[in-house]
Amino acid sequence: MSEAAISTLKNHLPEWVHLAETGQDIQITRHGKPVAVMISLEKYQRAFTGGASIISAFQRWREQYPDAQGFTDAEQAQMHQRTREPYPETASVWD
Repeated sequence: MSEAAISTLKNHLPEWVHLAETGQDIQITRHGKPVAVMISLEKYQRAFTGGASIISAFQRWREQYPDAQGFTDAEQAQMHQRTREPYPETASVWD
């Protein structure tokens, strides 16, 4: 994994984005401490769109086995909403 300071990214963003597009993971640092990671869109989609397919699979299972014990519709909706909420406690700070 490559490493780049925020100040470096600000001055050379196109080059770093190109590296991410080609599959290189980039650890972003602020004052020498890791704060974020830049990855390609393809890696992001593989890592973070699985939740929707898991919920879809669970819904299909419930339709196939309606008498099975499991989550209620309300519980399932609540879990789905929780996986889509932003994290308000994290704030973006620019150097």
